[in-house]
Amino acid sequence: MTRPFLLKREGKRCAQRSVVQGLEPSPSEARREPDTPWRGDPADTLRRGLEASPPAGRRLQRSTAPCDTPSRESPIHPVAESRSRRGLEEQVPRGFSEAQAAAWLEAARGARVVALERGGCGRSSNRLARFADGTRACVRYGINPEQIQGEALSYYLARLLGLQRHVPPLALARVEARGAQWAQVQEELRAAHWTEGSVVSLTRWLPNLTDVVVPAPWRSEDGRLQPLRAAGAELANRSQAELVDLVQWTDLILFDYLTANFDRLVSNLFSLQWDPRVMHRATSNLHRGPGGALVFLDNEAGLVHGYRVAGMWDKYNEPLLQSVCVFRERTARRVLELHRGQDAAARLLHLYRRHEPRFPELAALADPHAQLLQRRLDFLAKHILYCKAKYGRRPGT
Repeated sequence: MTRPFLLKREGKRCAQRSVVQGLEPSPSEARREPDTPWRGDPADTLRRGLEASPPAGRRLQRSTAPCDTPSRESPIHPVAESRSRRGLEEQVPRGFSEAQAAAWLEAARGARVVALERGGCGRSSNRLARFADGTRACVRYGINPEQIQGEALSYYLARLLGLQRHVPPLALARVEARGAQWAQVQEELRAAHWTEGSVVSLTRWLPNLTDVVVPAPWRSEDGRLQPLRAAGAELANRSQAELVDLVQWTDLILFDYLTANFDRLVSNLFSLQWDPRVMHRATSNLHRGPGGALVFLDNEAGLVHGYRVAGMWDKYNEPLLQSVCVFRERTARRVLELHRGQDAAARLLHLYRRHEPRFPELAALADPHAQLLQRRLDFLAKHILYCKAKYGRRPGT
């Protein structure tokens, strides 16, 4: 059962339950706080808008506040244990299942495209395709191959982390005007100016998606982003449905940090410098499905292009990650497993190669990027362990 870091009251003592219960940190890991990842000053807008949690590398004093008076340092306000025991994991919307992913991969590879239309799939170079059986799909064409490479790698990293519920199933295809898959849309291919032989991604077109804005606990009155913390009873007054939504957002923050994706929430943070109300508007490349699950769209900025420009955007991504100590148990377990195995890139590429026949047609993750992925996972794991050591259940509690 997955729980965020929720507090349990027992007489005059508080037993704190951890999202990663059962994965105890080693003594050295428990004492270690995340290394300081970025030593420059953040942009002024972020410094004003994001009151980040205590910076990594600085020892925090354990609160001596009474049980019914949570410390102002704590990122989570006490929530009734009955709500914790019911568990939030079972209530997180299912989103995309492994079975749906397998079915889509098989169907998309053999589908014949009978129409290509503009609009409905993001960038102007993309197209909305209709297959012979009536199924519609978004065909994403990269301005350069690394965009499709980033999209595919981000999808398989989501699967590796157990976050596939949020990312639409993806298959790769090669544009071949004379091939059976594209034979009926040769005129549309010429109009699209797609290069013959290019690799594109196919994802099922999703109807009835709605825009989403940053949840209130992260958003101050002026629309800027603030961390999840106890001050103001941010979580105590939230409904079960709102808490379920919050843990989906922490999955998003975690995923975008690992992939160095700057084209979603980080883009909104950057825009604060000229648009102070941006956090009250829809978040880029993020929607909600009819069942309530957040859908992470257009992940082409992740892992490849995102890693090349990570130095520019980590002053937003890292404080954003450090502003939360709420993680789903399943997600935290996967992160810690990849941290301890020190084999994230190898496992990612193994998964990618096993499920995607066109894997050899796009470049694999370059060695420097593979190393950066592991370092980001290590940083995230240390942050999770730091949260557990500070807010998790301790011996005798």
